[in-house]
Amino acid sequence: MGVSLHTVPNQPDGTLDIKDIHNAVRDDDPHYPRTRLVEIENTQNTCGGRVLPLSYIREVEQFCQERDLRLHVDGARLANASVASGIPMDELARGADSVSLCLSKGLGAPVGSILAGSEEFIHHARRLRKSLGGGMRQAGIIASAGLYALENQFDRLEEDHVNAQALAHGISSIPGVEIDPSTVDTNIVFFTLTKDAKLDATTLVQKLGSEKGVLVGAYADGNRVRAVTNLHISAEDVEYTISSVRALLN
Repeated sequence: MGVSLHTVPNQPDGTLDIKDIHNAVRDDDPHYPRTRLVEIENTQNTCGGRVLPLSYIREVEQFCQERDLRLHVDGARLANASVASGIPMDELARGADSVSLCLSKGLGAPVGSILAGSEEFIHHARRLRKSLGGGMRQAGIIASAGLYALENQFDRLEEDHVNAQALAHGISSIPGVEIDPSTVDTNIVFFTLTKDAKLDATTLVQKLGSEKGVLVGAYADGNRVRAVTNLHISAEDVEYTISSVRALLN
């Protein structure tokens, strides 16, 4: 037995349209797999680190409760969502049956994630982890780094958000770059290269890395570039990145 995925397109703000979720729920028909789980991501990565509104999260929670569906929150960057919105993480995930939190993204630990849920859920998850060969030995040193990240790096995430805003505003004035800085909620910056741009996304990314030492990524869905600020990126690094993009595109 496995899991059958039924994907729903994101809206530009990172949400899933409730009508789309409703239409994706399978009928009680033996020809189709049963719908049992809805998953949302906060912040939403490919939409540019958008923070899901609390009112929307509550709406999804109610939808799932009314239909006896479980809700999982992919909270890889939930700490960023919490800092940006001013809402505690436990409140953002209050109505979910399970939630994951990455310790190695914004929080900066070397490796690791947390999976949270009911005692029964975690007991079952540990059994599945063991059956899939995911058990680890002497993992205390990894856990120690994760605890340090939780205790010391949370409030610092605001610096990443400020740097991302500075990056978005800085590159918005460069000819050939298309970006709306108002859509940058946290630490992820997506920008599109227009048809008039001197380089395409793939070439720009390669040149930024090889010639300028700036590491960003190109996305296959259109001519988009993705940049992420983190604890290793300073305000000076952001200014250098802006000038590097400008130099390569002008």
